Amino acid sequence: MKSIDELNAIKQQYKNSVNIRTSDYEIRIIVGMGNSGLVAGARDILKELVKLVEQEGLNGRVIVTQEARVSKVGHNPVVKIVENGIKTAVYSDVTVEMAERIVEEHIKNGRIVKEFLLTEGEE
Repeated sequence: MKSIDELNAIKQQYKNSVNIRTSDYEIRIIVGMGNSGLVAGARDILKELVKLVEQEGLNGRVIVTQEARVSKVGHNPVVKIVENGIKTAVYSDVTVEMAERIVEEHIKNGRIVKEFLLTEGEE
C-alpha cells in the first residue's frame, strides 16, 4: 500500500494528461471526426492539437474534443473553436501547420486566423 504522499504524487503526475480532455475549460477545440474528416486526416490534426495544448501549458484552460457532426464534406479536416460557450471560428482544410498557427494566434493570442475560416456559404 502506498502512502498518501505517494498517491498524491502519482495523481499530480497524471493530472495534466487527464485535464486536457476532462476539466473545466474556457476554450473548446473540436475536431470533426466524421467519416469524411477521418479520411482527410482529422486524426492527425486531433493528435497535433492535443500535443500543442500540452506543450503550451494550456491544460485546464483549453480542452480538445472530437465530434462526428462537425465534418464538412469537401472541407475536411474541420476544427471548430468554442470560447466560453460561444462558437468563434470554424477552420477548414486544416493541416498540421495550420493547427500550429491556430493554437499560436487564436488560442494563445485571441486573433482569429481569417484565411483559414470556413466561409458562410460553405458552412
